[in-house]
Amino acid sequence: MPLPANPPRDPSSPFASMRAHHTGIRYPDFEDARSFWVDKLDWRILQTWPYGDLTLAYVMPPDQDDFHLEILAGPGAGPQPMFADVDESLSVGGLNHVCIEVVSVDKTLEELRARGVDIVDEPFEIEAISARLAFFRDPWGNMFELSERLP
Repeated sequence: MPLPANPPRDPSSPFASMRAHHTGIRYPDFEDARSFWVDKLDWRILQTWPYGDLTLAYVMPPDQDDFHLEILAGPGAGPQPMFADVDESLSVGGLNHVCIEVVSVDKTLEELRARGVDIVDEPFEIEAISARLAFFRDPWGNMFELSERLP
């Protein structure tokens, strides 16, 4: 089943200028977080800057310039739950995951496995949104969805 048509835009809304730009993730150590995103996943660093005791950076996917993940790293970050799968993670409120669209979930998972990335859920399909999905996590338990559009 294909996705429905987008609802009409509302340029008259006082919030019409809003655009998604980045999501921020808190990490206990900058170099470890940078290594995960840059060395394991080939993401690119756009900018790094200090903020109090923290080091922040925008990282971007290898071939996309309009989405940033903000690393907020340094002392004071407590551990978070490590869920066995995405269904278990649905038991708590808050940000659940970040979705990353890919051409092939299977090929992406193959490369993630080869690079030692923790796979949380094997591929499954949801017909209602015409997508093949899988989940992986970073070493700190933050989950990321891989989404492949099905024909």
